Amino acid sequence: MLTILTQAFRRTRQNWKIVLLLFLVNFCLGLVLAFPTFNILQTEANNSLAFNNLVADFDFTVFSDFLRKSGKSLMPLLPISLVLTVVYTFLKIFFSGGILSQFTIRDTFRVTDFLKNSTHYFGRFFLLFLVQLLFFLLTLGVCIVFFGIFGAIGYGGTETKFFAWMIPPIIFTLYYFTYLLNVGEYAKVLLHRDTLLNPWKAFWKASSYVNKNFKTMQIYWSVIFVSVVLVLLYLWIESNIGMTSGFTIWLMFLIQQTFVFGRVFIKIWNLSNAFDYISLKPIPLTIKPQIIEPIERESNNGEDEQENKLSE
Repeated sequence: MLTILTQAFRRTRQNWKIVLLLFLVNFCLGLVLAFPTFNILQTEANNSLAFNNLVADFDFTVFSDFLRKSGKSLMPLLPISLVLTVVYTFLKIFFSGGILSQFTIRDTFRVTDFLKNSTHYFGRFFLLFLVQLLFFLLTLGVCIVFFGIFGAIGYGGTETKFFAWMIPPIIFTLYYFTYLLNVGEYAKVLLHRDTLLNPWKAFWKASSYVNKNFKTMQIYWSVIFVSVVLVLLYLWIESNIGMTSGFTIWLMFLIQQTFVFGRVFIKIWNLSNAFDYISLKPIPLTIKPQIIEPIERESNNGEDEQENKLSE
């Protein structure tokens, strides 16, 4: 397991230009939402200094008063956020083909080739996303039922007892959602390797592969653990530095972008883990069916004439 993690980490580090490109795309999408949000806050506050209280020390009174008086002014941000979420999802699917192609060719990174490969695989990867989304919705329905059943059993008891009854559905939900995310990564690798495989079969094949190789889940959870540690580290840094002045605000902004860069790195690292694991334990490719055409017998005129004479 450690070999896969280190090898995939090294591969992702070698492709730092891809990480930088995706980080810049994330940064630009963030600016699209940040500027209108800042303008709305400034306009609704009439350039008041009240929001400075939120910088030095979070004051929930200021925040709640703003939402009560001017909460409707933030409504235009909802469609923008929804559109950006859809765009981000499409871009994530779009870039997956280019990333896997770069892993395969191991050549100098070129943006034109990267975008060309991303375009080539986008259709199949998008269909795979729809299959994965279908299973997410089905799993969500099952989880809601489980939470309802266990919640009803634990209802009326103490808080400790109620929380204890909630542990099984929480574990079930975390396991299967991470399982589906992991299967999606391996299905992308299979689709990229096998041109004859359709998205539906790729998802089922990846699901069977993950079930037979449980170590794939351990690798995925290890990367999630690293992500959680980074989040806790960021919160610790933020609580110690604090945004009490212009300098600390800019410092925290740089630190925040560094952690965003790390988050993009981790997403590519996950895909690299699946790529390397299947490279070590490959799945047989789909055999292309061969059409055998019937062989027509050519008549031998000489033999036919001889047979006719003998018959006479």
